[in-house]
Amino acid sequence: MATIYDVAKKAEVSSKTVSRVINGDSKVKESTRELVLEIMRQLDYRPNQQARQLRLGGKSGIGLLLEDPDSGYQTRFQSAMLHAAMEAGRYLSVELFTHLQDNWKTHLSRFIKDSNISDLILLPTQCDFGPLRDFLRENNVNCVLISPTHLDNDFVSIAMDERLAAREITEYLINIGHRKIAHISGHPDHAASLLRRQGFYEAFEKHNLPRPRDEYVVQSDFQFKTGLKIAEELLNTDDLPTAIFACNDETAAAACSAAHKRGLRIPEDMAIVGFDDVYLATAIWPSLTTVRQPYLEMARRSISVLAHMREKSSESDVQLRHVLPYSIIERESSSLSPKGEI
Repeated sequence: MATIYDVAKKAEVSSKTVSRVINGDSKVKESTRELVLEIMRQLDYRPNQQARQLRLGGKSGIGLLLEDPDSGYQTRFQSAMLHAAMEAGRYLSVELFTHLQDNWKTHLSRFIKDSNISDLILLPTQCDFGPLRDFLRENNVNCVLISPTHLDNDFVSIAMDERLAAREITEYLINIGHRKIAHISGHPDHAASLLRRQGFYEAFEKHNLPRPRDEYVVQSDFQFKTGLKIAEELLNTDDLPTAIFACNDETAAAACSAAHKRGLRIPEDMAIVGFDDVYLATAIWPSLTTVRQPYLEMARRSISVLAHMREKSSESDVQLRHVLPYSIIERESSSLSPKGEI
């Protein structure tokens, strides 16, 4: 049976480096991480779970709460967590959960006890629910917040710069010639909706362009069904926008459908871009230009932070806020604007 030293020898790194890869340490170079993981697969190496459980206080599982498992964002993040947990030799326990149910405390207590976890990851909008964070504090559950609205000094937050990403993808549309750009924003209770709308407006300010007229900025809720209705209303005019920046990929897909129904060609008549880069972005035609969230990097960083919190006697050196890089993925749904718009 292969040992950590066998992996280190074949990868030509130290055993400490292999340990850092297993724990999801973000300081390990990506090329080194991939090499070590490949050697682990070749040697069929599995971390010693008994030893890890003793070191982590008898619990090596990580909990993930999903409010809407059908959403592209949560599906993509869950997939990333499964890969990151496997790399780190941890187990992932996933539970359907909403704080809107009357007995959510009982439900969550049972999940934590039955799954034998003491580490938890909260996605939007659960991460913004104060009573839930208070409950986790009272029950000594380590927690990482993914893209929270506000920082909490008791929990680490991991996110990307939503506003900057929205500004950049709007600038992308401006730079390829579009001026009549509409924005379909997300649910009003989500911080991401406000940040993405702010970034949208900032792009026009940066280029000394007037803001789009009010009719071009409409509100949805991140859902395809609602997005389709809103997009159809937005396109029910003679003065059409030449581009749409949708709050997420589901809404962008709905906008594509509405445009097709109206007989518009994408991207020849109208460019449409999304946000998140979920699986749907490449499943529809034309494929979506979008902002790619760093799902795997966020998952790995979450596991690394949780391991650090468990293995350190003091949490004073734990970085509370981690902002990870995103990328703009250009695909078929965008192009130069129609003539006369530059």
